[in-house]
Amino acid sequence: MNRKILFVCEEKNFLISSMIKALEDALFDVIPVQPDIVEIQLIEKKPDIYIVYLEGDVNTFDGTLKYIKKLVTEEGKDRIAYLIGTPAEINLAHEIIPKAVVSASFSRPVNMNDIISKLNNLIIDEDNSSGRKRILVVDDDGMTLRTMNNWLRDKYEVYMANSGINAISFLTNNKADLILLDYEMPGASGLQIFEMLKGSENTKDIPVIFLTSKDDKETVMKVLASKPEKYLLKTLEKDELVKSIDDFFKGK
Repeated sequence: MNRKILFVCEEKNFLISSMIKALEDALFDVIPVQPDIVEIQLIEKKPDIYIVYLEGDVNTFDGTLKYIKKLVTEEGKDRIAYLIGTPAEINLAHEIIPKAVVSASFSRPVNMNDIISKLNNLIIDEDNSSGRKRILVVDDDGMTLRTMNNWLRDKYEVYMANSGINAISFLTNNKADLILLDYEMPGASGLQIFEMLKGSENTKDIPVIFLTSKDDKETVMKVLASKPEKYLLKTLEKDELVKSIDDFFKGK
């Protein structure tokens, strides 16, 4: 299953833009479209994931829902559909695209962490047979997440969380062999998340390596005082960083 999402909505307002950004920060490739069958048909490489944001007159989505039903049930294809809306809107949509065809429905106001968690679980289920080590990268900066993913994905199964809370939610149902944790994050800091991880029976044994952009003595001493496995500077070149990860696993 690829990480491309077709996000169907009538209007791309602030709320929709925020939802799309959350998905993109979680490293999903989002294509926003209006409920227009022709526009969707013109997409050459069809996504594996369809999210329909129901709002206003649900009848507007009738044709689109019928077409998505066709795509999701196409033989030999592994595709999923999610619905977002009020309970009434979702019930009306199910008259066109049955519950059995929809993987999950979310009532507004929706918690994007729930959607991202379910999507990541789908990707993980497909990756289970690889036998490769799993690394969870936790950082509030989307560019850092993308960089770490690009650098490490050839050797490891890489998963992303754009906040400490999302990381903890992810680890509730999933395993990781290593956590790369940003030391400085807004809200709950890397150190606070580290303490939460080490205080939980489910996550206390997962090794943690801090990522930091600062190499001054004061910061380094603070990082080391918490006793992570080690720390890595974000300024490292790709080969140096990947070798550090390789050496860590070789020592286990």
